[in-house]
Amino acid sequence: MQTSISDSTQVPNHPTDGSQTSPTAEVIQGWIIDYVAQVLEIEPNQVNTQAAFDQYGLDSATAISLICHIEALSGRELSPTLLYDLPSIKVLSQRLAANFSSVVHK
Repeated sequence: MQTSISDSTQVPNHPTDGSQTSPTAEVIQGWIIDYVAQVLEIEPNQVNTQAAFDQYGLDSATAISLICHIEALSGRELSPTLLYDLPSIKVLSQRLAANFSSVVHK
């Protein structure tokens, strides 16, 4: 399994005026789907967002690489155990969007 990814996804622009926008669950889900599809060499529409991460056969190095990918795109530091703590792409993207939003709106 190939674990290196050519990142064609653009890193979002972060405003310099101190304000910050949060990615939506749909945006985060898209990042994860694209990443998983590239790693598994499948089409994005073949990625089931409700399937457990362990069903994809991602090794721990790939899981950490995915977390680093999301960190780079979101500009936020994440726990390296997220893929083990949250069972699917759908749940992970929803939780991250909610957490990112609550940080921005505090």
